[in-house]
Amino acid sequence: MRKLLVFLLLCSCYLVEANAGPGKATVNCTVYGNTQSGLYLYQLKDGEAQSLGFQRPDANGNCKFVVTLKEGAYFFKKAGGKGNTFNHVIYLKAGEEKKVAFQIGSVSLDYDSCIIEKPNTETQYLKDYLLAFNKYNKTVSNKQAQSYAEYKLFQQFAAAFLQKHKTSNVYFNQWLKDKIGTDLQYLMAANYFNFGTRLNTSYDSAARVQEFYEPLRDKKIVNNPALLQSENGMQMLSYVFAFWKFNRVKNGKELNPFYFAENTPMISNLQVKVAYLANRMKNITKYEDFVNNVQPYKALFVSAEMKAAYDKRYEDLYLFAKGSPGYNFELKDVNDKTHKLSDFKGKVVIIDLWAMWCAPCLKEKPIMGKIEQGYHDRNDIVFIGVSVDGINRSDLWKGFVKRNGWTNLELISDATSSIHQYYKVSGIPRFLVFDRNGNIVTVDAPMPSNPEFKKLIDRTLATAN
Repeated sequence: MRKLLVFLLLCSCYLVEANAGPGKATVNCTVYGNTQSGLYLYQLKDGEAQSLGFQRPDANGNCKFVVTLKEGAYFFKKAGGKGNTFNHVIYLKAGEEKKVAFQIGSVSLDYDSCIIEKPNTETQYLKDYLLAFNKYNKTVSNKQAQSYAEYKLFQQFAAAFLQKHKTSNVYFNQWLKDKIGTDLQYLMAANYFNFGTRLNTSYDSAARVQEFYEPLRDKKIVNNPALLQSENGMQMLSYVFAFWKFNRVKNGKELNPFYFAENTPMISNLQVKVAYLANRMKNITKYEDFVNNVQPYKALFVSAEMKAAYDKRYEDLYLFAKGSPGYNFELKDVNDKTHKLSDFKGKVVIIDLWAMWCAPCLKEKPIMGKIEQGYHDRNDIVFIGVSVDGINRSDLWKGFVKRNGWTNLELISDATSSIHQYYKVSGIPRFLVFDRNGNIVTVDAPMPSNPEFKKLIDRTLATAN
């Protein structure tokens, strides 16, 4: 085993100063084992781990990143890995050259190992902390009854860790203190919702444990710029805001989807507020939502980077404003006949973006079918399914549609082209509605299982041409 590790380190991936200019670095990587998946690099920035993109290793397992070298934490992750937890971290400082080796098994969700040759002290400490943090997460996940005692133990560990792990790097010492403080708040707030992403499904509202969550009631939590120093900062904010709202309305149903418009005014620190807006606006899919919830704070986006992010999101969504012309796709059905959006002028068009591998998509399909049957006597509406499984899987898709006995119009596209690309769809299922003139009603409609979906169709049908 020792010989294997030495070999990996000698033949591994290395970080060197790039020739592109000062502050730049090139990350040349070699992945050992299964090299079919891409390698992602993330930068801890503004309270979250922001992806710098991924590279797919070549036949020899080699790939390369060119990044702006900034002191701080960076994370590696295998493409296709689940969840927001990171297992592999490196702390980079300008001018360093680091060798890193990745090993992966055939079915692993992440790299089995990430070995850094001669890691700086900051990286060593950060790796040790991350290992403990992830171990704690695994210990308390879905085990709320034992989480309170475990949290106190982790609190004690964190305090001792900070006391023991001091470096000559004053910046790192303060950063680590801010990060760990934020992580502790995150872990407490996440525990209230059992670390769930759907905040209306599980919450720890029993009276006997509310004293444990008392620190979360402090309004200063959301105004502390220290939260920007942890990759869990933005998620912590979401949990804390949800905690506050649940305890106001005593109703979990109002927590998902979680609207952030009411949260933004509660953030008085401008640095945190603009980071929160930048984080939230990435998930906005409706132009109207951007105008209502982000545009009022446009003046806060003062840095060149933030201005560029704001302008790009605005321009992306402007195309999708209600009343704008819909994208005139050209896609084939199961009989290889081509259809365009313009072919359906005079009809309200309902589009369902789905895929054969998407369980939530397939769950909505029967509901959509029942809704469609309710309009079978009308000739001014059409329901269209668009599979994004890919043209190269056309035969498999045709058989899938036939076996399911779907009678609506089904078309096929690639996930990186046509409708999917034009509307910048990042997740499915996704439902789009167009009026009789082919103009956008919405490119992010509620799911058919939501009663608002049918109400939206009825309102659209009731609108005159």
